[in-house]
Amino acid sequence: MVSIATRRWLRYFLIAVFAWVIVDFTTTAAIAHPFAYYSKYMPALLVFYIGYPLVFSALIYQFRLGARGLSLAMIAGIVVVEIVFTHNLLLLTLPICLLAIPISLAHYSMVTFMPLWMAERTIGKNKKWAAATAAVWAVGVLLNILTQFGGHR
Repeated sequence: MVSIATRRWLRYFLIAVFAWVIVDFTTTAAIAHPFAYYSKYMPALLVFYIGYPLVFSALIYQFRLGARGLSLAMIAGIVVVEIVFTHNLLLLTLPICLLAIPISLAHYSMVTFMPLWMAERTIGKNKKWAAATAAVWAVGVLLNILTQFGGHR
């Protein structure tokens, strides 16, 4: 028999992996050139798709981080993934960082908090945050689509 805690952890983990795949696909060059994107980055992407949810599953269910601690861990995750690993200069370059930082926070909320609220069935209690996160993520997706498909060739 699987314990309730294990089921909650597993539910969060699976939803978070799925969220990573969706958010990454919609906010990168994968949306326009999926084969090229995945063939170039796939071994590393698997680490992100599985590793980030695994770490955050442990932070939530093993170390019992609350919303504040989880937010700080998410910001640390942004720094590690976006600046250290992927060298995302949009987060470091003025004035574009004024747009890129909130969009990045929304994207990472989509892979950190949204799976938690779904797994714990508390999305209704967090509907304002969930709606704001989804709205900013949608703006990021729209900007990515315009960038990927709207440019001159």
